[in-house]
Amino acid sequence: MHDDDAMDRFLRAAMAADAPQLSPAFDARVMRRVRPRRLTPAGRVVIALYVVVAAAATVWLMRDLPTGSILAAAVIGVPIAAGAGAYGRRLAAGRRAD
Repeated sequence: MHDDDAMDRFLRAAMAADAPQLSPAFDARVMRRVRPRRLTPAGRVVIALYVVVAAAATVWLMRDLPTGSILAAAVIGVPIAAGAGAYGRRLAAGRRAD
């Protein structure tokens, strides 16, 4: 029982004390560390080149398809890609919140 009494006294003292506070500088450092990173200019160039090459390859590979098939693929594929992107962003946001 001696351990129980000691624990009770410790918990009562801990609950009666003021809650610890972190400094504003600490909060600023944490926010800088967890802020989403921005793409560098070189990264933007790489992404732009990828988009141009992918578009050119797509046009070249689909050159023999009928226009209706291309249009149907775009009408079906774009909403699926947008939905998958939104789902992925929501999953990523949920992981950051945990």
